[in-house]
Amino acid sequence: MDVYYKVKNGEIYAEVRGVEQRLHLFGVSWFGFEGQAHVVHGLWVRNWVELLETIRALGFNAIRIPFCTEAVKPGTAPSTISYAFNPDLQSLDSLTVLEKIIVKASELGLYIVLNYHNISCIAIEPLWYIDSFTEQDYINIWVSVAQRLSKYPNVVGADLKNEPHSVSPRPSCYTDGQSATWGMSNPKTDWNLAAERIGRAVLEVAPHWLILVEGTQYTNPQSDNVPLYPDAVYWGENLRAVRDYPVNLPKDKLVYSPHVYGPDVYVLPYFEDPDVFPDNLYKIWDQNWGYVKKQLGSALVIGEFGGRYGSGDPRDVIWQQRFVDYLVENDICHFFYWALNPNSADTGGLLEDDWRTPKRGKLGNLMRLVKHCSSL
Repeated sequence: MDVYYKVKNGEIYAEVRGVEQRLHLFGVSWFGFEGQAHVVHGLWVRNWVELLETIRALGFNAIRIPFCTEAVKPGTAPSTISYAFNPDLQSLDSLTVLEKIIVKASELGLYIVLNYHNISCIAIEPLWYIDSFTEQDYINIWVSVAQRLSKYPNVVGADLKNEPHSVSPRPSCYTDGQSATWGMSNPKTDWNLAAERIGRAVLEVAPHWLILVEGTQYTNPQSDNVPLYPDAVYWGENLRAVRDYPVNLPKDKLVYSPHVYGPDVYVLPYFEDPDVFPDNLYKIWDQNWGYVKKQLGSALVIGEFGGRYGSGDPRDVIWQQRFVDYLVENDICHFFYWALNPNSADTGGLLEDDWRTPKRGKLGNLMRLVKHCSSL
């Protein structure tokens, strides 16, 4: 493989034949492969190549593609495709469609991050296994995906699991055996330990990839003993335990990837005090995940963030603007916005319901970050 992706001094680089080039991932998630359609959405109204070209034209250079187990098994038939718009996808299975998207994205200069979003193709599981699907099964899927898709130079890496989370409130979540933890020395629930095992298996097949590790909802009693809203975290956001329990993967391969949302997705307590919000946000983000870059010098990719930006909770516009301000001020230059899809129930999309017209408010806010980072 001619391209080797790596982390150096907390930044991401693409090394091509010994020459390093700093890389910023200005990305958007395009979902569908993680659900029962087993293919990216929007193909019922537009051509798949046109949608890729739209992503590029909007100013992005990367796509995060979530998938579920069945979607990456050979022979799975996709649905919701209009073959009048997409005649070249006729009779192709889901995995082949995904492969075609990756190939065309490469031609357009678009990078790809693959995300194992859920096992069931229905809902996000708290852990990386269920009763009928073991950790080894999970690893085997990742290995098969890497064996097939790592040959494409624009595939940057593997986002190992979407949003490890809890089924119980604190403090019972640490010991219920069903909630994701971090730093509890429990191999069955500690996401940091599982990420090491899964990540090593992926790197054996795709040593040129990066490994993206999301946060959890809660970690362990000590790390979650924080001064600011210890219970108020989104699924996949909590990286408080990295300070004491870093993921033991090669430093040049490891990227932490929190998911951070605002009041359109779920109203956490720190949005509720008008005397404090939004001036409390920076300290909360520093505490929960920002310190990982600012103090520890590790690479951060914001794996998801988004909201309706005005058509939902009126505080969401303020939240999204402050979030981009924070990223700009801290030179956090890698992100995947959720989502391209207008049919995202809680956030809406970057496109209107016609899958063509961009939402200029959202886009303008994001382009502030793209412009800043492009100048670095």
